[in-house]
Amino acid sequence: MEDNSLKVDLHIHTIYSGHSLLRISHIVKVARKRGLDAVAITDHNEIRGALELSKEFPIILGEEVSSDQGDIIGLFLNEKIERAPALEVMDRIREQGGLVLIPHPFDTLRGESLKSEDLSRMGDIIEVFNSRVVRPRDNERAKKFAESNELPQSVGSDAHTSIEIGRAWMELESIDDPRSFLKALSNTKTHERRSPLIVHAQTKLLKLREVFR
Repeated sequence: MEDNSLKVDLHIHTIYSGHSLLRISHIVKVARKRGLDAVAITDHNEIRGALELSKEFPIILGEEVSSDQGDIIGLFLNEKIERAPALEVMDRIREQGGLVLIPHPFDTLRGESLKSEDLSRMGDIIEVFNSRVVRPRDNERAKKFAESNELPQSVGSDAHTSIEIGRAWMELESIDDPRSFLKALSNTKTHERRSPLIVHAQTKLLKLREVFR
């Protein structure tokens, strides 16, 4: 990779996701400390966190949208996308000129993962390593699926807490626009490290807090 490459964590949630502890200022502080040059903010059904963080740190504006089949990430968005059927979510992402990223596909312990291979083939990018995936074979299946279908691959931490930021990152030559970003994915160095199991317990507690508020 060239010296001007960017170290990017492509899957981070802010406090706007509801069950994330990550405030905007803290993400900036930790990302810089860990040598990240940019991040993709992919809050659940929300883009306010991405808009706020963009004023302080280089980002890709994303959203992890709930669909009837599972979660779908849009990258390079301009506007929030509402929950909808999977195909409609993909269409709305592309109407904005964005890219469809399929996060943690085939994760057997996550109910919101997209399990359909047919739908996953319709994505622009497959997340082949997610630091929060507990069973290594689920990440391995995602990678084999991307390779066999010749789909671009990404990795991301899926961070909801500060300890997770930068657990998985990619070195990319450009995050300026969707086309140059996709091209950069074909020639990249990655760092892949699983998150400790304790982060899942923390997330469950936060979800319960939201239920009983």
